[in-house]
Amino acid sequence: MTKRGIAVIVVIVITGILAVSGVFKRHTPPAPEPVVLTQQEQGTPPITIAIDPGHGGRDPGGVVGNVLEKNVNLQIANRLAELVDAQSGLKAILTRTSDVTVDNPLRLQLAEGAGAVLYVSVHTNSYSDPSVHGAETLVDDTRAEDDPSWKLAELVQKELVAATGARDRGVKKQALYLDQTELPAVSAEVGFITSTDEKDKLLDPTYQDKIARGLLQGILDYLHTTGQLKEQV
Repeated sequence: MTKRGIAVIVVIVITGILAVSGVFKRHTPPAPEPVVLTQQEQGTPPITIAIDPGHGGRDPGGVVGNVLEKNVNLQIANRLAELVDAQSGLKAILTRTSDVTVDNPLRLQLAEGAGAVLYVSVHTNSYSDPSVHGAETLVDDTRAEDDPSWKLAELVQKELVAATGARDRGVKKQALYLDQTELPAVSAEVGFITSTDEKDKLLDPTYQDKIARGLLQGILDYLHTTGQLKEQV
């Protein structure tokens, strides 16, 4: 064997020894840190919340002097919609955005057609006795005890009272047009425009903001409770 051949064999043998001994180890880069994406970054469609400003157009709702319930409802609902839209992964749809007449069945159709997961109707209350005041949340009286509307009403009422300090009149059942939808649906009666204690508050944008924030928190609580919205860490 020539010297050149011997040299080649020696190189091969040495290379093999080094490989076995671990000198020539393959470098494995560390695994990249996991990236947590928001719903929008993942391309997940936002959760749609239907907000219904009660009455409108030909239907003024309660009337006290020059104060029309329909206008107060719209102001609060518009603020609530702004707050909902500001939440990651949520989107608001309003059943009306101006002083127009919208029949109740159409309101529900608009919500369902938009793929809403729940429906909150915003109202102010009226009563002949001006000393009556407070907030209450209504569920239509056809709903079974295990219907999710009851949980939605409970959470909305709790947060509405917490945000405003209004008297807690509780969750009640009543014959409502909300029986025409299978969506979890409630009517938030946020105060009495006939009340000597609450009328001026209900017209105050700062108090309206408190109402809207309470309603928003009730909605968020419901979405977290049902697992439709995950807590962000």
